[in-house]
Amino acid sequence: MEKGVDYALDLQTPTGEILWARSPEGDIDPMSLLSGSSSVFMSLKCALTICHILDRPRPAWEDAWARLARSLKENLHSYNVSKSRFSMYWFYPVLCGALRGEKARVRVEKYWHKYMIDGQGARCVSDQPWVTVAETCELVLALHAMGSRQKAKIVFSWIQDRVYEDKTFWCGYTYPDMVIWPEEKISWTNAVALMAADALYDLTPAAGLFTHSNWDGPLYKGMIR
Repeated sequence: MEKGVDYALDLQTPTGEILWARSPEGDIDPMSLLSGSSSVFMSLKCALTICHILDRPRPAWEDAWARLARSLKENLHSYNVSKSRFSMYWFYPVLCGALRGEKARVRVEKYWHKYMIDGQGARCVSDQPWVTVAETCELVLALHAMGSRQKAKIVFSWIQDRVYEDKTFWCGYTYPDMVIWPEEKISWTNAVALMAADALYDLTPAAGLFTHSNWDGPLYKGMIR
């Protein structure tokens, strides 16, 4: 875990963003993605929790997390806006818990009609009529995490019949012609569908992993608010 976290944080800028990639030759891609940095933020929360349980404090990680939190809340212009057509750009700061409360609500509502097809689900990209099950389920997790549980259940209900005969979910489909595309069965699509169901119906001890209120406590105060 230490090696993985340190590798990611070695790509952090002074203002908090996480740079996208390092090539095998060691060259760093200077682009920062909002979805990628949001994912690192969530992973770092989990890593710090493990450190707390093991009584092995990592103040440098806490400082890096705080800088990343400020970036995700205050410096969205620092991220590659050419990727803003992807719906992950919209809700990932909410999913990871960097944006909470009123800020989360405002962001979700402001861009809802840009990325959503009501009655269907979340588009993969805002400029195409392509609904993807994985992004829809991740949005369900984000809505549930911020406390919009009834809305999360409604969105999840929209995709329940988007399945093959063996009950595995489609990756995505075009709307309104309802062409399944791509036709491959994707592991991560079905994995996040399971995670969404777990969050909504409290099926396992991990059901509350993304729930914002579950992350309140002395370790986090002042860092993610």
